[in-house]
Amino acid sequence: MANPRILIVDDDVSLLTALRDCLKGMKTEYEIVAATDGLAALKHLEKGSFDLVVTDYGMAGMDGLELLESIRSIRPKTRVVFMTAYGTDELQAETRRLQAYRYLTKPMRINTFRQVVEDALGDMAISRPGILILSDERYREVIQQLEVLQDDVGTRCIFLADIDGQVIAHIGDEDGYSIEQIASLLGGGMATLIESGRVFDDDKESINLAYREGLKNCLYAINIGEQLLVILILDNGPFVSRIGSVWFYAQRAAQKLRQTLGDANYASPQQIFDDTTGEDLQKELDSLFASGQDADVDNSMDDSSEGDAHEDECLEEKASVITFQEAIQTGILSKDSFNQ
Repeated sequence: MANPRILIVDDDVSLLTALRDCLKGMKTEYEIVAATDGLAALKHLEKGSFDLVVTDYGMAGMDGLELLESIRSIRPKTRVVFMTAYGTDELQAETRRLQAYRYLTKPMRINTFRQVVEDALGDMAISRPGILILSDERYREVIQQLEVLQDDVGTRCIFLADIDGQVIAHIGDEDGYSIEQIASLLGGGMATLIESGRVFDDDKESINLAYREGLKNCLYAINIGEQLLVILILDNGPFVSRIGSVWFYAQRAAQKLRQTLGDANYASPQQIFDDTTGEDLQKELDSLFASGQDADVDNSMDDSSEGDAHEDECLEEKASVITFQEAIQTGILSKDSFNQ
């Protein structure tokens, strides 16, 4: 997986160098490109895409707001962090209109800047479609975080799933529930809730809660980005955790899971099939019909009892592996089905 690409734009060379250097040695390795003005930044953007652009507002020639508007034209999906030492309500409103990811005012702490970059790239990673690929170490981290949440709110079970219903990790007793179906249904509703929030206040990175209280069970779901859900099932009763308490702990867990999963690998189903399934399938076929190339078998069908006896002997002698022709002769496979 390629390292995230970041373009930093500022006409203050000393600050530009400081921002670039403070991102080195972090957990994720970034490919960082620097530009001292808006026109130079646009040239970089025209040559190739960036995962994140960090730009100052007050620059000679093209200012940061003009650069942001140009980015929306040529790279509409690129996330932009906007910095300024001369913030106003009008300027902030304009950056919001142009869908800047974050609006920062100078001076700012280095740790704040690092966290904003991590959040921007992490949110982008967990919001892209694909099948989540977890290493053993990262999977254990996810399980530990789910266990902490289970202890905090007293759930019967917790599931991490994608919006298509694929369960990624779970703890507790599922008690025969069709979690895949529940996750798929909740995924559609959560997508609607996320889009409604964008219309309401243009917040693209919010954590949303879906809640249902039944006679026997309480069901909660929170989103992590646009593709993942955490689903909690609690036994309803006099001592069940109240919704405010569950919401508090679930939000905290979602933030930690977002950091854990932010730089995980994703793959399309086609990639997984090409890389694993196709190769395994070919090996199985080669093994099954390994003797078919050298076998000298009469393809004619014999309806007599002698022919049947011969076929039985053939099967006994080669019980572990039979040829393609033998499978057709004995009726295990239909020749016509392979000619269609």
